[in-house]
Amino acid sequence: MLRSVFTISFYISISRIFGFIRDILIAQYLGVSLLSDAFFAAFRLPNFFRRVFAEGAFNSAFVPIFIEKLQDKTANNDEKRFAQNVFSALFYVLLIFTILFQIFMPFLMKILFPGFFTDPEKSELLVNLSRITIFYLIFISLVSLCSGILNSLNKFAVPASSPIILNGTLIASIFLFGTIAENYAYALSWGVFVAGILQFLWLFYFTAKAGFLLFPKFPKLNPDIKKFFRKLLPGIIGANVMQINLLLDSIFASMIAGAVSYLYYADRINQLPLAMIGIAIGIALLPALSRKIKAAEFDGAIKLQNLALEVGLILVIPATLALTVLAHPIISSLFERGKFTADESLFVSRALLFYSFGLPSYVLVKVMEPAFFSRGDTKTPMNIAITCLLSNALLNGIFFALSFGYVGIILASVFSTYLNLTMLITKLISKKHFCFEKNFHKKLLRILIPSVLMAISLFVMREFFAQSFAFDRVVELIIMITLGLLIYGISSYLSGSLDILLKSNFLRRKKHDSVPNA
Repeated sequence: MLRSVFTISFYISISRIFGFIRDILIAQYLGVSLLSDAFFAAFRLPNFFRRVFAEGAFNSAFVPIFIEKLQDKTANNDEKRFAQNVFSALFYVLLIFTILFQIFMPFLMKILFPGFFTDPEKSELLVNLSRITIFYLIFISLVSLCSGILNSLNKFAVPASSPIILNGTLIASIFLFGTIAENYAYALSWGVFVAGILQFLWLFYFTAKAGFLLFPKFPKLNPDIKKFFRKLLPGIIGANVMQINLLLDSIFASMIAGAVSYLYYADRINQLPLAMIGIAIGIALLPALSRKIKAAEFDGAIKLQNLALEVGLILVIPATLALTVLAHPIISSLFERGKFTADESLFVSRALLFYSFGLPSYVLVKVMEPAFFSRGDTKTPMNIAITCLLSNALLNGIFFALSFGYVGIILASVFSTYLNLTMLITKLISKKHFCFEKNFHKKLLRILIPSVLMAISLFVMREFFAQSFAFDRVVELIIMITLGLLIYGISSYLSGSLDILLKSNFLRRKKHDSVPNA
């Protein structure tokens, strides 16, 4: 499993590098403005579906059923018929939804971004951009199906590399469409549209190469397809509390000047460790857990869950402390140029600081959810998610009334996701699907001590550079990150917290692996 985690994490890191370049260019050309607010809002809905489908919800419903059919030696290509049926059903459902979105877009945007509709120019721009970006919904959902098939076949590299196409296309759109479109917001919106097509073609080719040639035909509503859709909706809610909260947050953010852009830029940085750690572990863990549950290896499943939890903590705790200490240097180094001012760096870095408080819970939720999904249980995470969504809505209302501004929006989400994590773990323990290792607290302490040492070192370096102005701020950030990683690596090695990685064989492919990791 660890090899798969690091394969996924590697390609996600490449994608995020392209994503940072994309956001640097957006900050340079749009800054925090009417255009940036409108584009980020228009991209919020299709991006919401991208994260919902690509980062867990679709897999939670599809992968356990698909793996069951793969392992059933008596079935005659049953897995291919199931995949074809899901593809066809999704295609027509998504097509209908996209048409409805086109018709009712003004009404939908008024619900999601009510603050925009106090300004006719801003609301008109939002609706026009959203009508372009919403087509991404069709393509990214079909991409998720192809990804689920390849992940189930232990082919993780191609699906994980797909977001690189999105970010690369958006970068290109600034230069290719920027000179012919009405403004850069329109150029980026058309980039989203084109990226969806390219991502689908990329995944479609490798899925067909793996023996699954998918195309739309009249779907058959057999028991398998009914079971899939019964699990999909609870999976969408249960696996995406954070994403649904972000969509809910948009309602309040639209009523605060610049808040949509502040939250977007900060969330983009916060998403890097979330994707490289939590999402990567969750994607790799689900097929592995599903196989163990199918084989009735329940003790092995719990052991695998603890392994995933430990790896997640080794990576997320230092990442959290680093973001907390370096929030302002990161934002100013990446974005502060062109139309993105020093004042905006302060506002966005403040948002990132508060987002970082919730990072451990965001990651660990992704680590714990596969324990439910591998057992075919999507309803329990959904019920927990509903409770968390209600708490987020309530806290958003309270903080908005108390004039907490955009910080209140973030605090509501952070509290909600910690509540989500607590309820997930409690429910798993009560069902006897999970238990902490006896020496868990010792392992946690061995992770915390090196992380705190690293954070103290980063704080000292940050203050030194703030006073000395010795180097360019980008160079200073690189120095701090490099030395911080070195300090954490050495102290973690000495504390023994890295033993689980050093003693594993994730860097070596086992000779008896039956399916290559494409």
